[in-house]
Amino acid sequence: EEAADLALPTLPLRIIGCDADPEALRLARHHALLAEVSDDIHFQQHEFSELTSSRQYGCVVTNPPYGVRMGEQEEIEALYRSMPNVLRRLKTWSHFILSARPDLERLVGQTADKRRKLYNGRLECTLFQFYGPRPPRRKTIENDSATASRSVSLHRTDGELSEPHDTAEPNVEPGSATLPATWKPELPTRPAPAFGGLREEAERQGIEFGNRLKKLARHLRRWPTKRGITCYRIYERDIPEVPLVVDRYEDALHIAEFDRPHDRTAAEHADWLDHMVHTAAEALETPRELVFLKHRQRQRGDSQYERVDDRRAMRVVNEGGLKFQVNLSDYLDTGLFLDHRLTRSMVREAAAGTRFLNLFAYTGAFTSYAAAGGATETITVDLSAIYLDWAEENLRLNGLNGPAHQFIRDDSREFLASLRGRPPFDLAVVDPPTFSNSKRLDEDWDVQRDHAGLLRQVLSVMRPGGAVYFSTNFRKFKLDEQSLAAADVREISKHTVPEDFRNKRIHRCWRIVKK
Repeated sequence: EEAADLALPTLPLRIIGCDADPEALRLARHHALLAEVSDDIHFQQHEFSELTSSRQYGCVVTNPPYGVRMGEQEEIEALYRSMPNVLRRLKTWSHFILSARPDLERLVGQTADKRRKLYNGRLECTLFQFYGPRPPRRKTIENDSATASRSVSLHRTDGELSEPHDTAEPNVEPGSATLPATWKPELPTRPAPAFGGLREEAERQGIEFGNRLKKLARHLRRWPTKRGITCYRIYERDIPEVPLVVDRYEDALHIAEFDRPHDRTAAEHADWLDHMVHTAAEALETPRELVFLKHRQRQRGDSQYERVDDRRAMRVVNEGGLKFQVNLSDYLDTGLFLDHRLTRSMVREAAAGTRFLNLFAYTGAFTSYAAAGGATETITVDLSAIYLDWAEENLRLNGLNGPAHQFIRDDSREFLASLRGRPPFDLAVVDPPTFSNSKRLDEDWDVQRDHAGLLRQVLSVMRPGGAVYFSTNFRKFKLDEQSLAAADVREISKHTVPEDFRNKRIHRCWRIVKK
């Protein structure tokens, strides 16, 4: 009776209850009816990733799956890691997460403002509380407005405070002849969002980044046009505080972020990246929808093949008089390695009348160049059916497809072992990953450990005088020349890294000729 007497008749704002599971929503509506609060709650079916609101202030209360009784651990952890990126959309809201996971703060990338131990059934849980800015009281807003209309507190940039001046008096305004121009209004500090927000240094970093991009764009304005190049590198971690790589693919930008230590939370870092992407779009006069951001970690397994999005931002670009299909959105790599532009030209110049082999072929750009250079036969080998189809499409785009060009899905080492009795090759390209533990391999691939055996296999199927172009982007790589005594080996890296690449060790490349 006491509780009933204290109950409010209605809520000032309606509660919105969300879940991705329609059965959970059916039960929730049923329980709301039993509790006689159904008019106060609006239920919606959508994924957590779709969370948004137009209201300036509010609270998110969520009880996500814990992975204790149900659900795959990897999926649950991925959900928790995605939370900062979702909750940062609601900059002035507070957020409360009930979870039995002791590693929640590690997964979301920041420490809660408060924690409270609770039990959910028999499960010991914690209510992790992340506070956003407190909504201003109506009376405070009115007083602040009245004060602002009467006076403004001023200070000099050297830190010496002045007396308040009444702006109602004539000729007293910031920057006027009455006050020194170096004085400016003293603004109140604003509490930080619970998730995200930009730190003070982000504005300075953005200005430096934007200015650098504009300078580089001016420098590169004529260089690509003279050479018929439409896809090239603009920026490569020039500013240590902005460790990004910016490539232009004709009218679009492809930005890659590489893992570097920083002290931003996950949500703050996401906002920082948004700020840098916006800066790049503005500095290089590119529509925001044509700017694509990727996060690159140290390559493990067949991670270069993993899908990171599903937007299918496909387009055809031009290089060296040839056409190539690129995908700017869905994979870590776009389908065209820009750092091998010069190496591809070398292959085309050497390809006339040759039988050409392309191992670890990816999307077959080298194959297109060899076919364009007059190779009479090409064989393109890769483990990925997706990339072999892509390689065949690149040939078709250039009108080079036909029965003389074969595409084989196989492990390169197993394919080479199957070539006994076949005619030798005149020209080959071998550009393997640093490491791979793909499920389609019988054993892991390690370029440092396995390259010598692979290259001996390649040389065994080459004719005398046949040339092999071998490349790797493993920084610590050491070529085992002693095991390649049957060939003349010459490193040509200085001649294969394009001038638009600031990092001259983006790859290393050798020309290996069978004796």
